[in-house]
Amino acid sequence: MDGGLNLHKLIILFGQPRDQLDFAMGWQAFLKMAEQMPGLRRESVSLVEDALYGETRPFKIHEFFFDNRAALDAALASDAGQQAGEWLHQFTGGNFSLLIAPHQEADAKDFNKKGKVRRRSV
Repeated sequence: MDGGLNLHKLIILFGQPRDQLDFAMGWQAFLKMAEQMPGLRRESVSLVEDALYGETRPFKIHEFFFDNRAALDAALASDAGQQAGEWLHQFTGGNFSLLIAPHQEADAKDFNKKGKVRRRSV
């Protein structure tokens, strides 16, 4: 995703659910609402397999990508964003962290010979 976009993402770190079946049903309902947010470009979901270091280990990581911070803020303020946010609190009991970050990535062609990485916004 080039074109000079400064992608921003909304990141949800889900804590370990008490009941995985209830979580799965709640998460599917959440997705139906969240995927209606205006300006959503793509999503990424990771089920955390292991934690190598640290005291906390999220159960699942869900990322929603937007063209820029303004688009992300507009999505959160939209009816779909508000409904998804309310349901997120309900079905998780508040067992999550919500983060906003600019998205950067690098691949092998971005690495220089001294091991430093030149990151680019995508």
